[in-house]
Parts: sequence; structure tokens; C-alpha cells
Amino acid sequence: MTNHVTALYFSPTLTTKKVVTTIAKGIAERLHVSYSEVDITTPAQREGKLVFDEGDLVVFGAPVYIGRMPNLISPYFKTITGGGALGVPVAVYGNRAYDDGLIELRDIMEEDGFRLVGAAAFVGEHTFSRILGGGRPDGEDLDVAERFACEIAQKVLLSGVDAAGRVEVPGTPYPYSGFYKATDKSKKSVDIRKVVPQTDLTKCDGCGLCAKMCAMGAIDFTDCSQVVGKCIKCGACIKRCPRGAKYFDDPQYLSHLALLEEKFTSPRREPELFFPLK
Repeated sequence: MTNHVTALYFSPTLTTKKVVTTIAKGIAERLHVSYSEVDITTPAQREGKLVFDEGDLVVFGAPVYIGRMPNLISPYFKTITGGGALGVPVAVYGNRAYDDGLIELRDIMEEDGFRLVGAAAFVGEHTFSRILGGGRPDGEDLDVAERFACEIAQKVLLSGVDAAGRVEVPGTPYPYSGFYKATDKSKKSVDIRKVVPQTDLTKCDGCGLCAKMCAMGAIDFTDCSQVVGKCIKCGACIKRCPRGAKYFDDPQYLSHLALLEEKFTSPRREPELFFPLK
């Protein structure tokens, strides 16, 4: 019997958090059970071992990066113990495509020991852009999230643990199809792995927020203009800096961004919901 619902999320720019918490809160309210949130975005938040059991229902969300789960973070996802808890994987992507992101998260949750009662793909504002998926998840998206929560709750109320089963989602089965290949407008491959955010020192006041929110702990706390570790281009420091002091200026990065915005700003992609096959 489910007695607690957890919203579990990796969400550097907070879009995934909005979707996951809306779904999880909606389920908890309809099941009349307790609710909590677990944020695993920063290294400090990923230090502990997460263990769930059969009384839990976990809505687990993460953003899709180049068509997959974040490759430097997903090893932590695999350390989570599901313990027979009910689970709902949620992939959030920037209006291009979620490729193998959702199927990968589904597989991780199953391997962790969760029993799935649904899965979903939602659109959030792209980590690189304010135009691509701009402002999403919006009201329409969150309305869908509420309806999804209602459907999950109804299935659990009616069937309990028997609501769980195999959830088929789009994507290439393991070993998946690789990562989305970044190109510029001339279709030339670009490599942005070593690109790091720059700092406008006329705007930066040294508050240190960017270092605190960095998903990789890559920004120097004593000098926020210095990137001393791997940057996964999650967009947190750029989009959440209160003074707008962070930016990317790499020509290849900007060329790739221009292509993404040109090709994928429209049409508007809509949330996709999936349930166990019976």
C-alpha cells in the first residue's frame, strides 16, 4: 500500500522540478498520503544513498541532454535503491526530441528495483536557449501534468501494486542509439565539450550563487569567474544568475544554438504520457 509520494529530480534550471513536483503533489493529494521532495542537482545533494521501499511512490525526473540522460550524472541514478516502490520516470526536453532519454531513465528505474506505473516526456525551456521551448513548462503543460497525476492516482487506488507493469516508451533499446550529434548551420560537426561559461565582471558581484548551484561543482567558490571542473552546459549559472553575469561566447556553441533555434522552435511539442501494458 502506498503511504508516501516523493518528487525526485535533477533540475539545474528548475524546469524538471516544476513538472515533477506538479505530478507528485497531484498524486499525493489524490491518494491522501504524505509528500516530500528530494533534489539531487548538486554534488552535495548527491552524497547520500537514496533508499525507497514498497510503501513509496517516486516520480523521478531529469532533463534530456543530447538525446540521453546526463551522462556524468546518470551513474548516480543507478545507485538508488527502489526496493519495490512504485515509480514514474519523467524526461524533460527542450522541444527538439527526447530521443533515448526516456527509455534510458525507464531502464534505470527498473534496474534500481522500481515497479513502474507510468512514464512521461514533457517540454521545458531548452538549457541553451530562452526561445526554444521558451517559458515551458507553461500552464498548458502543467494542466497535463495534473491530469497525468490524476490518472496515476486512480490506477493505484483501483489496483494498488497491480497497477505496475511494463511501460513501453519510444526510443532505441539498450545500448541505445548514441548521443545527438551537434552541428552548425553548414552541417559541420561541432565539439562543445570543453566550452565553459564566461563571466561579465562588470555585472558579477561575487555572490557565489553560481558555484552553489553548479550541477558538477565546477565553479570556483573563491573566484566565480573560474571554471575548475567539467561543465555539462546545464544552463543553471546562466539562467539563474540574479545579475545576468554568465554567458557563453564560443563560436561553435553559438552556431549550434542558432541551428537549434532555427530548426526546432516550432512546431510546439506536446507532453506524451505512457502507462503499463495490460
